[in-house]
Amino acid sequence: MQRKEHWNLSKLAKLSVCQIIAMVACVTVIIFDSPTSETLLQINRERLFIYASIYGLSFLLAGEVTGLFVNSYRNISWKRFFLAVFSSVLGSLGLVLAVWIVEFDFIGRLAVFKIVTATGIISFLFLSFQNSLSNRNPWRVLTLLNDERVKQLKSYLGTRADEITWVVPKESSSESTMVKFCNEKGVEILILDQSNDGNSNIDLMALLASGVRVLGVEPFVESLSQKIPSAEVDRSWLTRLDLRQRDPIVRRVKRLSDLFTATIGLILCLPILGIACLAIVLETGFPLFFHQKRTGLLGRPYILHKLRTMQKNAEQQGAEWAKKGDLRVTRVGRFLRRWRIDEIPQFWNVIKGEMSIVGPRPERPELEKEINSRLPFWMCRYLLKPGLTGWAQIRFEYASDMESSEEKLAYDLFYIKNASFLLDFEIMLSTLRSLTKGSR
Repeated sequence: MQRKEHWNLSKLAKLSVCQIIAMVACVTVIIFDSPTSETLLQINRERLFIYASIYGLSFLLAGEVTGLFVNSYRNISWKRFFLAVFSSVLGSLGLVLAVWIVEFDFIGRLAVFKIVTATGIISFLFLSFQNSLSNRNPWRVLTLLNDERVKQLKSYLGTRADEITWVVPKESSSESTMVKFCNEKGVEILILDQSNDGNSNIDLMALLASGVRVLGVEPFVESLSQKIPSAEVDRSWLTRLDLRQRDPIVRRVKRLSDLFTATIGLILCLPILGIACLAIVLETGFPLFFHQKRTGLLGRPYILHKLRTMQKNAEQQGAEWAKKGDLRVTRVGRFLRRWRIDEIPQFWNVIKGEMSIVGPRPERPELEKEINSRLPFWMCRYLLKPGLTGWAQIRFEYASDMESSEEKLAYDLFYIKNASFLLDFEIMLSTLRSLTKGSR
């Protein structure tokens, strides 16, 4: 079987194509399909290109918030079309605002309509076509693992395992026949157990030269599911960890960004905070706030502040796991939790320097005693400051038991390894998307 060219584009590639689509739609409509009185037709081409770039970026930001680029292969066509058009409409607001600020004039409504329509339809067609090709050409993966490890690998991937064509290996594959076998079966990825010396007789250079990617279990799961299972982490993994956000310059920039975001967020949320406090008083009275010890950077404890969402003295029996449908939560509390209004006071923790806007969510020391005994790399989460939101928050639900804590740790390990300003920005946009849906 001949190895197929793949259309499993990375998210960055999708974003780049969609931005080009938006920019081309903007420039084409203005130059070829607008009256001579159109504002953007009166300026030079360089400024028009700048405005088109602003529109393209606004479209990408809107698409990230609405979920246009996330798991779109699961979206039904009408929903994907709606998200594409709606993202175009939101993106056009950025274009209109930029033109008004600089030119002190508005773009024609007909031009905006044509730009939005062209961007929405073409981006929808591109994403639908790309997803269709990806679904018809799944990855062909060969694993040289024992049955137990294959079962473990598929459990790491979850539903993503169903999107892969698993090639059945030969019972005996010599060094000389492995390359031929991979070419015949169209194998694109070969997975080896890095701890197994039995794979040492395989000619990896020949496989790589033939176009086969050779990966271990951990990097394969990381690339496909954006998480790192804690069971695949060892001391050697820690020695390769590059904590870029611990760099002095990066740390200062991140701190300034946290201060700015938290201050603006707290000021904008003060009216909401006031209404929430009034609702708490009317239902269950005082106190309004709930203060709880959490584990912070490098394991240092601090006091986290939240609006009270549970009945008074809800933890007289001791600390308990947070879970869905908790009977201790009040009616007002359920609403506050759904829209994350109860976490507004944590902006103050960020301003004090105890937390960051983005990072692993802090856990309670009382619960961590049991977690640390089961998950030895749990404290890796505190190599960075805990965050108001985080990768595990947008990719996973509440950790209500040991098993879900292990899954939560897998996403936190991915963030620790890949932390960057770009990833932080993606997490903040995804958090806005989850807030618009009221999910938590």
